[in-house]
Amino acid sequence: MMKKILFLSAIAVLFAACQNKSEYTVHGNIADESFEGQQVYFQKWTDSTMVLVDSTNIIDGKFTIEGETDSPVLRFLSVGGKESNVRTMIMLEPGKIDVTYDSVFHITGSTINNAYSDFNEEQREFNTKAQNLTDQYNAAMSDETLTDELEVEIKSAYEKLADEAKAGNYDFIKANVDNELGQYLFMASSSMFEPEQQKEILAIANDDYKATKNVKRIVDQLEAMEAVAIGSDFIDFTMKNPEGENVSLSDYAGKGKYVFIDFWASWCGPCRSEMPNVVAAYNKYKNKDFEIVGVSLDSEEGKWLQGIKDLEMTWPQMSDVKGWESEVVKLYAIQGIPHTVLLDKEGKIIANNLRGKMLDEKLAELMD
Repeated sequence: MMKKILFLSAIAVLFAACQNKSEYTVHGNIADESFEGQQVYFQKWTDSTMVLVDSTNIIDGKFTIEGETDSPVLRFLSVGGKESNVRTMIMLEPGKIDVTYDSVFHITGSTINNAYSDFNEEQREFNTKAQNLTDQYNAAMSDETLTDELEVEIKSAYEKLADEAKAGNYDFIKANVDNELGQYLFMASSSMFEPEQQKEILAIANDDYKATKNVKRIVDQLEAMEAVAIGSDFIDFTMKNPEGENVSLSDYAGKGKYVFIDFWASWCGPCRSEMPNVVAAYNKYKNKDFEIVGVSLDSEEGKWLQGIKDLEMTWPQMSDVKGWESEVVKLYAIQGIPHTVLLDKEGKIIANNLRGKMLDEKLAELMD
């Protein structure tokens, strides 16, 4: 009889363990009293939107959320409502997870969450140092003590910090691309990485992830970048000129002149700031086998035409007036404007994103 009781007890313990292995409990402590009585939301990300999956209230500065999951899942935790800016990401997985908020979030209780909290702390330290450098620069500008040497020193330190922060992002994402946290971070910040780094991360990601809509867009972008890499032939396209006539890039490219393709828009502040440099380059080299073709990403014809006039662009122009829906955005892997491409006399791409002094130096190298 005793053996039977012991056997049944062992079965009960095993059954209870099986029941609890997928349960999680999130305990939260919110130090900011202004959130008392407000809600905490847990949302999940779909391909294009956030979906509410759980919520609770903050009582006496605390909240608790319980649930079950067989594997770690990513959730977006927001304090004070679904649209609150007080939010963070959390990985829900079996066990106990602790959340504290005291101007910043700290999440502990699992390997992934611990690592993410450490990563966020490192990034906050980078941001603090970067802000200190910015303050130093602004103060020196204000009291007129900014020497050339100090400016170079501050900018060099800032660039070093930016590189370290970027490397930290890359290392964390690469180490976590097998889970939803790393996957979301890559999807949201892939553009900060070089194409080769993006390829390295995608190479170790699973096929289901790479087949999702947003990641497929990144894959397509990389393929487009390869198609217009330095050494590639230009890709032709046809649009309307300001007179409403069909014109193609091939009307200019590969015709015995260097061709500078300038993707711009009248609404683009950086484009307008850069345009005097482009005008100067055109005036300097237009009689030396050099041509510029302006390709506008405007979506209103009137503003496009007025922009040409205001910015004194006297070289050929074209547009399909489709804004970011223009076919050239994908063809030339454009992520932002101004975006420029320089072709040699045979129509091969020899440089990308030349601006200001770099543009003048490159053209001088080719034609002076």
